[in-house]
Amino acid sequence: MNKGLTQGPVMRSMLLFAVPMILGNLLQQCYNVADTLIVGQFLGKNALAAVGSSFTLMTFLTSILLGLCMGSGAAISMQYGSSEYDKMRQSVFQSFALIAGMALADAIGIGYYLVKHRKETL
Repeated sequence: MNKGLTQGPVMRSMLLFAVPMILGNLLQQCYNVADTLIVGQFLGKNALAAVGSSFTLMTFLTSILLGLCMGSGAAISMQYGSSEYDKMRQSVFQSFALIAGMALADAIGIGYYLVKHRKETL
């Protein structure tokens, strides 16, 4: 569906544009609340402290990946708007490769850290 954001009431267009982000943030907060409740109820205070301390790291990593996605989206949108479809396809592929590579590097780095420090956390 193609809907122009430059036509019609500005407030309505902005709200429609923001709804997916607002819903995503609400779902993330519900996940955090449920995670805290379950871990605190069943695993104890040490596990709850671990969940609390890892929240900042996860927010940081998520913000980096979201920033890369938003930057890629802006570049791809400009190329789509100027009808540079070949360049746009190339940008989509490069963005996907970069973001997937960063996500994989994050996963490998965190996995390596957890394996290396496994004895300390038990």
